[in-house]
Amino acid sequence: MMIEEAFARYLGQEVLVYTVSQGGSLSSVIDCTLEEIGDGWVRVTQGDDRNESIVNTANIIRIREYPRNKNGKKKMVFD
Repeated sequence: MMIEEAFARYLGQEVLVYTVSQGGSLSSVIDCTLEEIGDGWVRVTQGDDRNESIVNTANIIRIREYPRNKNGKKKMVFD
């Protein structure tokens, strides 16, 4: 299975994307909605104003659906 196929199940969902910098020493978490998947990249939108970003899939180390409680509200994330 290619990485793009694995990301396809998260299209249109709010996700947490964990990325690593080119040097490998810094990592960050992007709280976003996965909008589009390309060859080696994904397009995400963030926040209420829908800021768009393109993320290189080589820099993604983890992706997961945003956790929610039993009432459907977003849970706090501590990573």
